Amino acid sequence: MIRRAAVLLMTLGTITVFGAARAAGDEEWPSYGRDFTNQRYSPLAQINTKNVAGLTLAWKHDTRPAPVPPVDGIFKQESSPIIADGILYYTYPGPQVFAVDAATGQEKWRFNTTGNSEIRVCCGPNNRGVAVANGMVYVATLDARVLALDAKSGSIVWSTRAADGSRGYSFTMAPLVGDGKVIIGVAGGEFEIRGFVDAYDAKTGKRAWRFWTIPSPEEGGWWGSWSRTTPDGDSLPRNIARERSDSARYPDAWQRGGAPVWTTPSYDERLGLLYIGTGNPGADYDDRERPGDNLYSNSLVAIDVKTGKHRWHYQMVPHDVWDYDAASPTVLIDVTVNGARVPAVAHAGKTGWVYVVDRRTGKRILRSEEFVPHENVFAEPTETGVRMAPGIQGGSNWQPMAYSPRTGWLYVRGQHSPNVFRRIAREHTVGERYDGGFASPAAANRFVTTTAIDPSTGKIKWQTKTDEPQLASPLCGGSMATGGDLVFYGDVGGFLNAVDASTGKVLWRYQTGAWIRSTPVTYRARGRQYVALTTLQGLLVFALPA
Repeated sequence: MIRRAAVLLMTLGTITVFGAARAAGDEEWPSYGRDFTNQRYSPLAQINTKNVAGLTLAWKHDTRPAPVPPVDGIFKQESSPIIADGILYYTYPGPQVFAVDAATGQEKWRFNTTGNSEIRVCCGPNNRGVAVANGMVYVATLDARVLALDAKSGSIVWSTRAADGSRGYSFTMAPLVGDGKVIIGVAGGEFEIRGFVDAYDAKTGKRAWRFWTIPSPEEGGWWGSWSRTTPDGDSLPRNIARERSDSARYPDAWQRGGAPVWTTPSYDERLGLLYIGTGNPGADYDDRERPGDNLYSNSLVAIDVKTGKHRWHYQMVPHDVWDYDAASPTVLIDVTVNGARVPAVAHAGKTGWVYVVDRRTGKRILRSEEFVPHENVFAEPTETGVRMAPGIQGGSNWQPMAYSPRTGWLYVRGQHSPNVFRRIAREHTVGERYDGGFASPAAANRFVTTTAIDPSTGKIKWQTKTDEPQLASPLCGGSMATGGDLVFYGDVGGFLNAVDASTGKVLWRYQTGAWIRSTPVTYRARGRQYVALTTLQGLLVFALPA
């Protein structure tokens, strides 16, 4: 049964969750997660459970002849469109930026970044989208620049270099614009960088502050409390005595400690806090030179939006040696704890659980039931190899989950793809990629899960599985929920799916002809509701027959 609890307060033109607001008309999708909560929920209901079977392709936009970025690696499309003032903006790896009429698909302009020839990226060229505000389109580049483009023409208004792309720093996330600032986090942890989140003045591009995701000794250090378990009590394979001894041998390891931030944060305007998920410490599997808990890696972190100062953190996996970084975007929700309504932040982990904490304090509320199987989890990687599940893809990876206030449930995409983890230590040079080993695919029945989870109890309400045995790494795209009681998502088999939010029953499917790694959005233009999805070939937009 669909619960219509009033966990989301609706006011005209604004979506509010316990003080976290973002101006957003029902028609638009003006930010990466639609609003500052990152819930990826739209109240639009023109397309609903009763008529979604009639959904058809309305139009498409072709990116060709967009140039291919001169970067080695896997070519991917994970861009999430933005819709503002009747224009749809999306990106193509590199990135290129496209502006098209949201009702017809007529192209208004396209912009191609340059100067990417010397960049170093871990996992191929990628870009997850733009932000739109102040008559400008904000985009971050693979060579670690932040650009503001004129929303009407696509011309550059300002450009700021944040870091050296040839050193391994890169940007892949869609920026967030809040409090007059463009918020962006850096990728590149495999190159032994020191992760950071930057805030730039939205009008001028001048940097307002930088938050380092690895604290210096003056800030308390990254050693932490030398935890022998996770916050949930899982035993960790650590030799604390050796680590304490090594802390004197490697006193400066924090300067290259990793902890990148490569998915868009959520933001509570009332509390003035940004909520980020941080990546793994470097190197991944070889932990000889990074004693301690390696704060603030593998954590949920609250940052003061005005000052960039640390307010609290919750480290889900101290001293990670499995690449279990907090990759999925944080989501702001309200949950019920002992009969009281509590403002919370939720995160779907690579570990295969959803974590829910109090967003005012960082205090743990719960860890959900597993949404993918666990096998030998948190075992120590060895030279001969140890089989574990989840593998390095998760669990949940970068793909965002959605939340529907109509059901009160989170919708999580996950993948079951076990790996054999091997630690292979060697001498290395800072600035070159170094993982300290590798995780190879393990023989298994691989599959993708779509799971509805009640964040107040952590219980699974329904789950579906899609077998993908032909793929060594079935990394999938994220989910989107609507007021029509639907959840949309794309799968690795190339289908865009619409399912009943209360049961998971598939009500509509469309074969796109390509592996879908992006996440759909919905909006209304000229009175008609559309569903949009990016692919490597461009943009597909669906609607009910006119």
